[in-house]
Amino acid sequence: MDDEAPITGHTTALRRIKYVSSHEVRDGQIQLHPQELEQQVFLPNPAMEELRDPDAAPAALPTEIVPQRPRRHRIRYRLAQLATTATLFATAAAVVAAALADRRMADIVSIIALVSGFLAVYLSLRSRMASRILGYAIATCALAALTAAIVLTLPRHWFEDRHPEELPPAADVRPRPQQ
Repeated sequence: MDDEAPITGHTTALRRIKYVSSHEVRDGQIQLHPQELEQQVFLPNPAMEELRDPDAAPAALPTEIVPQRPRRHRIRYRLAQLATTATLFATAAAVVAAALADRRMADIVSIIALVSGFLAVYLSLRSRMASRILGYAIATCALAALTAAIVLTLPRHWFEDRHPEELPPAADVRPRPQQ
């Protein structure tokens, strides 16, 4: 490979720069193509046929020109959306359950939110169409993980209802006998 060859093509973060070695072309080395090959080939497209009509609208809908995506990609996209939304609702339900002092329900719902968040991230990575919501899926999964870590590590005595007579003697909340 010639290191001093010119750089061709566009440089992007996803492709490496390709070096192409080239040499001078003399008059006898130039090959002419027949005229038949230089004519542009027009493939029939029903959406473009409507544009040739002078009475038709001057614009075409992009959905008519671009072919439809396969059904499985749309299903993965909708399932990823559903899993992301379920993660948000389950996380909110876990916080509400913890605030209402229902530890078992908060634990169960926070684990459901965490599993739903991982499912949303997995589904978002499975197709290019579903990768549009990958950022949302990761954010909701992180929120669910944080909520699960907090809910699952809360002290048990915060959720216990004790009678005032059972409180330790050093507690300031013990009622004083009336005289």
